[in-house]
Amino acid sequence: MSTPLALGLSLPLWIACASPELQTITAACQAELDAIHEAGSFPGATATLILADGRAVQLAAGHTEPQGRPLTPLDRMLVGSTGKTYVAALVHQFVEEGRLGYDDLVSGWFNKTDWYAGIPNAEALTVRHLLRHQSGLERYEFKPAFWEAVVADPDRHWQPTELLAYVVGDEPMFPAGQGWAYADTNYIFLGLILEAIAERSFYDLVRERLLVPHGLRDTVPSDRTRIPGMVQGEVKMGQQLGVGPWTLEEGVFTYNVQFEWCGGGFASTSTDLARWARVMFDGRLFSEETSAALFDAVPARELGPGRSYGLGVIVTSTDLGPLQGHDGFMPGYLTCMGYFPELGVAAAIQVNTDNGRGVGMPLHRVLVQLVERMQESLQPLEESGLQQSPE
Repeated sequence: MSTPLALGLSLPLWIACASPELQTITAACQAELDAIHEAGSFPGATATLILADGRAVQLAAGHTEPQGRPLTPLDRMLVGSTGKTYVAALVHQFVEEGRLGYDDLVSGWFNKTDWYAGIPNAEALTVRHLLRHQSGLERYEFKPAFWEAVVADPDRHWQPTELLAYVVGDEPMFPAGQGWAYADTNYIFLGLILEAIAERSFYDLVRERLLVPHGLRDTVPSDRTRIPGMVQGEVKMGQQLGVGPWTLEEGVFTYNVQFEWCGGGFASTSTDLARWARVMFDGRLFSEETSAALFDAVPARELGPGRSYGLGVIVTSTDLGPLQGHDGFMPGYLTCMGYFPELGVAAAIQVNTDNGRGVGMPLHRVLVQLVERMQESLQPLEESGLQQSPE
């Protein structure tokens, strides 16, 4: 079988340096991503597939901004709510260590404060309710008053309790455990609980327990306005919140993204996100009992058809079997990462726009199409006997 290089095709460096087999797979997937980019209306995208044998298919299409340089798989973007998976992983680890329980009452950590009594469903909330977005709490992050404060003082460094103050005095959306409504508010509470138990900062816990042990070197906290390796993001939806039209001015965010904290709180590459999806969801990180709790999901129609939410994971029904992962949004960026357990394949995509309509389809659908293209390219290699063992 001829490889793309043998056919005289010009390939990006990260493809040209791969083995002939991986070149073939990557070129096929790259063509798929290029077609999606050309059919859509968005600056660019990066994506990575981690094959069952651990090899990485790295992809990039488009540019950092109009008239900007081409994107590469090494470019960082804000990951948005996919960062909740780090919070959930720590919670599950603490449960396994006997330091926390899924059905522990949240009030036990906050009853001595002068504000917790004003939290909706205050006395009924459990850790499980927070993890699975069944608390009945509203989204502080979309409150008009919050964004007015962000725009008025874009350099402000936010404390977690200042974020929670935006839901104090609200009526509950539903009794705890009797509905589903997505809210970063839940994970701000979880971050405070984790820090209270460990007497360590959340970011230290993630670095020491998750990032360093698994070699996730390109994932960094989004706790400042200048983050190395960040690419420009096109703000469309975020303009309704008062920010934009682009995320960066001379490499600095136009507002302090630090506020997101445990609602997301990281910048990363699609390759690191795909690697993390594999670690988080392939069964190596938790016991069977904990994994069963993680995937104990309830319908999440707000996220689209065929989707449900577990204890820190979105489970999506696809033609390739379940996709276990998470989506992410921050003004200027969209992300989706996940793991296909029936294939042993992990995948992630990041786009430097928050305009999902411009992509033309949900990002989890893009991942499915990329993996389907990967499978199609593998079939003739297997039939010809040219498939290689991982190097």
